[in-house]
Amino acid sequence: MLFSTRTARPADAEALSDIASQTFALASPADSSAKALAAYIRGHLQPEHFCLHLISRAKQLRVLEHDGVVVGYTLIDKAAQALGIEAADGLPELSRCYVLPEHHGQGAAQRLLEDTLAQVGGAIRLTVNEHNSRAIRFYQRNGFRQVGEAIFVCGPERHRDWVMVRACATAEPEAADD
Repeated sequence: MLFSTRTARPADAEALSDIASQTFALASPADSSAKALAAYIRGHLQPEHFCLHLISRAKQLRVLEHDGVVVGYTLIDKAAQALGIEAADGLPELSRCYVLPEHHGQGAAQRLLEDTLAQVGGAIRLTVNEHNSRAIRFYQRNGFRQVGEAIFVCGPERHRDWVMVRACATAEPEAADD
C-alpha cells in the first residue's frame, strides 16, 4: 500500500474529526464507558478543535493519506503542559497518532510516525494508556522508553498513562509490523 504524509490544512478538519471519533476508543481502556468517550469526543475532537490546532503556533498537525484520502494524523504540541517528570517536561509532545483501523498492520502508522518525527528532529514525549499494549510495543520499537506515569481524565474516569520519551528523533527505528 502506498501512503504519503503532508501538513494538515483547514479543509482536513472534518476528516480529522471523523478519524479521531473512530479511533479514540481504540486508544482508551476497554472498560471505558461509552458515555465518557462520547463526551470527550464532543469536547475535544470536533472539526472546530482541529481548526484551532491548525492556527496555533504551538501545534503541528500532519495527515496520512492513502489514494488521496486522509486515513490518519498526528498532533504535536510544542508547548506541552508540564507533567512533573523531569525527563519529559519541556519536550514537545506527540499528543495524538491515529490511523483508521482498516490500515493497521500495513505500515501506515510507521510511515506517519517516521515522517512526523523527522519534522520534530529532536527529543519528544508522548503518553499512552497503560493497557494499550499494541501502541506501547509500537512506540518502544521506535525508540520510546517509559519515564513515568500520568493521569488522563476522560469525563468522570481517570486513566493511567505511561509517559514515554524518545531521546533523539533521528535514531533508527527497529523493524515494525504496524
